[in-house]
Amino acid sequence: MKKHTHSKIIALMLVLCSTFGCTDMLDQEPLGLATPQNFWVSQENVESAVAGDYGLLKEALMTDSNFMLWGEFTGMTFMDSENWIVDYIEGNGNYVLAYRDASRNWKGFYRAANWALSIEKHVSEMPDSKFKSKAEKDRLIGEAAFIRSLSYFYIARIWGDAPIVDEVIETSDQLIKDGNIVTKPRENELKVLDVSLAAANKAISLLKYSSPGASKWAITANKASAEALKAHIALWYASRDQDNLAMVNQALAAANSVIANSNASLIDYVNEGVDGFNDMCIGQSKTGLFEINVSATMNESYRVSDEDAYVTGLTLTNPFFKDPNGNAPIISEDFYGKEMMNSNSDRDNDIRKTLFFSDFDSSEISSLLKYSQTAKDGQSSDSYARFSESNILIFRLADVYLLRAEANMKLGNGAAAVADINTIRSKANVPDYTGATDRTSLTKAIFDERAIELVGEGQSGFDRIRLNYFSGVSWMNPSRIAHKGCFWPVDPSIISINPAIIQTDYWKGKL
Repeated sequence: MKKHTHSKIIALMLVLCSTFGCTDMLDQEPLGLATPQNFWVSQENVESAVAGDYGLLKEALMTDSNFMLWGEFTGMTFMDSENWIVDYIEGNGNYVLAYRDASRNWKGFYRAANWALSIEKHVSEMPDSKFKSKAEKDRLIGEAAFIRSLSYFYIARIWGDAPIVDEVIETSDQLIKDGNIVTKPRENELKVLDVSLAAANKAISLLKYSSPGASKWAITANKASAEALKAHIALWYASRDQDNLAMVNQALAAANSVIANSNASLIDYVNEGVDGFNDMCIGQSKTGLFEINVSATMNESYRVSDEDAYVTGLTLTNPFFKDPNGNAPIISEDFYGKEMMNSNSDRDNDIRKTLFFSDFDSSEISSLLKYSQTAKDGQSSDSYARFSESNILIFRLADVYLLRAEANMKLGNGAAAVADINTIRSKANVPDYTGATDRTSLTKAIFDERAIELVGEGQSGFDRIRLNYFSGVSWMNPSRIAHKGCFWPVDPSIISINPAIIQTDYWKGKL
């Protein structure tokens, strides 16, 4: 798969990167070719900087479809990649992927986080008169804080312990001292989460709620986006800190606020059918909270193919391409999700089986439909020359309902947890949950609902860690978890440049 166009946002991002050293501040020297005084002088320039930062985040998540590798294929819930590289994960849990150095390298997220910190610093120092209003200035700082928070949250979920860069990297003097690279060691994962949570709170304090139909709804951060992120961070923190109840309560409060104030609403799959499903996947629908924008009309798309390593190539197969290569992912009957759906009579009429998948009951050609929205390439005579139109869904309202169910479960509020589970089930023609309400039973019920509702959105692998629920993943065991084997290894190239970085215990000697 080759990029067809380069968006203006990405072009601006590259200009900014060359200007202020948008490199991995942990292993390379930035360029520093211009001074902050020449750039941070207008709202227009700040808008460009923020747009570039969204571009950096998009690049970090979509390179080699990494968000699927980190958060989907590690879950072994529905999707069998049928790809020999990804089979390292699915076969035996080996995250040392051939030809996938970027999957072990955190520099994309540090680039995005450093740019965000730079924006926050310089914009806060700019006079209010440089902006259309004080609210506009606050919005731009808030969006940057959101990107920084989300970047560190991904780092914490993927690598656990990680360096914290709390100064803006703009000149070589900040990295090079007496000819040596300044090193930063890994910090405990809870400290990384502290940074992420503080940035999310900052974003919440500065951003305002938006509404579906607004021009940048869901594709840029608003107050509800930041609250959804906070709910995720706080629940993850609690799971990594012996069920920290203060964090669980923070997650519950954030989720409550999203549901009450976001202006988003759930997709009713029963009544809205294919149209509602397609609207959700194309993006900026009434249920979106934050998404990575993919749009041919906005020059932010890419060609779809059955042979590539991007999102569509990892999800599409027959009948979408005339010459499928035989290695496109299928919804495997041997994985947890298919067995869960087929063994539970409540799922017999779950409409998501027909909306989300092609031929769900097939053991050979069933594939995911969430990335099947495309637009014809008008400049090509090939009827299969198309561009992707499917956004990458990061946070949406159904996710937050199920996070609230999880928080209530951890607080012992079983009835409230079941109520939210049933709200999601009702939209898919699934009867109310009637099982036990002890923690073990509700953990499975919540995981199962998230598994089907959020399939293909890069959540399942993270859900397993947060809920400590590894049913169906034979290679994840207590010993591996104790040695932090649920996290990814750090790319050896980072360690060779920065000797302060110590490899994750489980992966020592394996790279």
